[in-house]
Amino acid sequence: MKKKNFLNQCSKINLGAYPVRKRSFLTGFTMVEIVVAIAVLAIGVVGVSTFFAGSTRNTRNASNTSVAANLGQGVIDEELVKSYNELNPNDGDKVKFSEDSANSFYNFSKKINISLIDQNLNSSVTDIGLKKIDVIIYWNEGSSEKSSQFSTIKAKE
Repeated sequence: MKKKNFLNQCSKINLGAYPVRKRSFLTGFTMVEIVVAIAVLAIGVVGVSTFFAGSTRNTRNASNTSVAANLGQGVIDEELVKSYNELNPNDGDKVKFSEDSANSFYNFSKKINISLIDQNLNSSVTDIGLKKIDVIIYWNEGSSEKSSQFSTIKAKE
């Protein structure tokens, strides 16, 4: 007995009014399949590019915050090196770290406030031997100004 090809057998079966046709196996994609594939690909590319743009912005913000923390600590250290009497209580002016636009600290500014404090760390008008040093570092991120504040206390020796 000869084995007959399955497809040949299926093409001869008649299911009432619906004859089974022999299917031609053409290769290729329809236009609808191509359009859907391009749409899915475009949505994926937009999602990935949005993710990378957000990641870049977050990395820049984190970098600026780290630079501000390092600058603030440096200014605090500079102020602590001074003697107690050299620290005059006042609200300082906002000063740029550099006027040179090529300098990496050009976008950063500082403000140093020195105040007298009492034993409870509250502002005071009398000098009991404690001064509070507040350093505020400012920088621009996009259209807004950001700041970080650092504080320490200097005691009379």
